Amino acid sequence: MKKHVICYYYLTYRCNARCYFCTIWKDRSIPSTRETPSHHVCRNLDEVKRAGVKVVDFTGGEPLLYPDLAQVLAFAKKIGLRVTLTTNGILYPDRAREITGLVDILQFSIDAATPQRHDACKGVPSFDRVMESIETARSLGERPTIIHTVTNENLLSVPDVITMAQNIKVPLFLNPCFEYSGNHGLSRKGAIQLNTLARGKGVTVDRGFLKFFIDGGNRIDKPLCLAVSSTIVISPDDRLILPCFHYQTKTLPINGKLCELLSSAEVHRERLMEGRHAFCEGCTIYCYIRASLFRKVNRYFLPSLFSAINYIYELYRAPKKLSKV
Repeated sequence: MKKHVICYYYLTYRCNARCYFCTIWKDRSIPSTRETPSHHVCRNLDEVKRAGVKVVDFTGGEPLLYPDLAQVLAFAKKIGLRVTLTTNGILYPDRAREITGLVDILQFSIDAATPQRHDACKGVPSFDRVMESIETARSLGERPTIIHTVTNENLLSVPDVITMAQNIKVPLFLNPCFEYSGNHGLSRKGAIQLNTLARGKGVTVDRGFLKFFIDGGNRIDKPLCLAVSSTIVISPDDRLILPCFHYQTKTLPINGKLCELLSSAEVHRERLMEGRHAFCEGCTIYCYIRASLFRKVNRYFLPSLFSAINYIYELYRAPKKLSKV
């Protein structure tokens, strides 16, 4: 059996933004108060590494709301995990120094090229704070990147976001919004447009995934999604989520026995069903598809691989000193 590739660790479900394309902050069925102590998180990370994971993506909610973030980031780095962190930037200037050097890929979410449009998308005033965050990160020797979630509503603003990112010389990743739980994702027509718009120095979109998106996503009669076998998803209340966060059918308490759980009959049954549930039809959730596309050599594999290489190239070629607009 192939080893897992990535772990999505939900440190908290709390969020200080109100993005219109996200449902986590407004879903009352999601517990927002139960969060695992840092020593339990570190214990899980140790087992995640033993399961073969190379990359851990700390997510939420807003991960900077987790009080012991610095401790778990430091532990992840200590045991050799590559660390990714995506933030709305609101709290970053206040917490930047304590997490400096502990994140390999630091992504700031920007939804438009102007304060008015960005703040309308985020639901809270935050554009100026994100720009401050990018400047702070650069001043501390970090390599910040921008992630822009592309929806039907902001698709036509993509050229402006590209120009803005190029002006401040920060790498930009364009992420098509996926559909789940009543949330309206980017349309197929919009994905085709994005494929044309995503051009220029410093700009990356996952071309393999975008092709997969345009082709209609996952098919349950011939599934490409390997969410269970390629990805480990852990909730803030110390539970293994199956088959994925967005369409979870069960959650299993970890209690310090993650590797044992991963070898259990319940996980094996979910592995046999990955990509085959009714809700998997047409699914385009990037979190799970991106790891899956690296597992099989098909028409999506090479474009996705080259896009990943381009993203890393753009990340390390970007200057560390922020250029003023």
